[in-house]
Order: sequence, then structure tokens, then C-alpha cells
Amino acid sequence: MTTQWGKVELERGGPDRLVPKDFGEIITRRFLPVLSLTYVSVLVGIAAERGNLIHYLFEDKSAYVMALIVAAWVSVPAVVWIIVNGNPVYSHLADTWYKIIAALMMMILISSFILFPEANVYGLRVYFAATLPILLIMYIFFVKSGLPAFAAHPLTALGLTALVHGAILNFIH
Repeated sequence: MTTQWGKVELERGGPDRLVPKDFGEIITRRFLPVLSLTYVSVLVGIAAERGNLIHYLFEDKSAYVMALIVAAWVSVPAVVWIIVNGNPVYSHLADTWYKIIAALMMMILISSFILFPEANVYGLRVYFAATLPILLIMYIFFVKSGLPAFAAHPLTALGLTALVHGAILNFIH
């Protein structure tokens, strides 16, 4: 099939797939490790900012909930990249869409800092401002190349452990 951007080659007679061939690699070596690193770093940063690191890491659920909000914000361009990259006709536009959405998100953050300087909900403003380097790191390790397995799997395990611990704290309190 030829489109206006170039030739798209599909496997003739290949099996039908709901997700792309490399979907598992994209999730395990690109998406989850970077998202886990973001979640854990924001969690530790919020707990350390509040003063008593051990208390907020192991006994209080608020840091876990706020870290989830930041991780969800950061994952928006990545999810769009996965969706666009999974379509064989538009996969060459995935990087461009990642850059466009990340730029729009940064413009929204900058305009919110300018228009609403007093809006600092639970101290999240600082962590939303830190999403610029996170989006850059995500672009390098997510879009350009995946992490090696020896680095990706421990990061994913660390993030999932923190997520489960936060869910248990939410259930208990």
C-alpha cells in the first residue's frame, strides 16, 4: 500500500493481531520502567518535602495518590505514541505526535503558572514543573530505544511494588 508519506509494507498472509508484534517489548522495556521511575521518584520527592520521609513512605497514603496524578500526567504522550506506533499506516508519525503532545502539555503547565500563580494544590505544582525533564528522559528511553532488560525489569518491579503498597495503604486508611 502506498500513502502520501511513503510505502507501507504489511505481511501478506500474516496472522491478524490486535496489538503490534513488538507490543510486549514496548510495554516491558519502554513504558513501564520509565513510568515506574517517574512514580517512585515523585513519591520519594513528595515524602521528603513533607519532612518525615519514613512516615510518608510507609504510613501515609497522600504521597502515593499525588505521585499517581503526576505519573498519569506524564504517561499521556507515551500512550498516544503506543497507539499511533501500533497503526502500520501512521507509525512513522508517532515521534512527531509525541513531540506535539509533550509541547502542548508544557505550554499548558507554563500558562497555568503564569495565569494562576496562587494555585498550588497539595504542593503538586513543583512536581508538575519537573515533568519537562521526565518527558525528555521518556523521549530518549521510550521513543528512541528501550532500556536493556537488566535495567527495565528491576525498575518495573520497584514501581509495581510501590503501587501495590500505596493501594494497601489506601485500603487500610
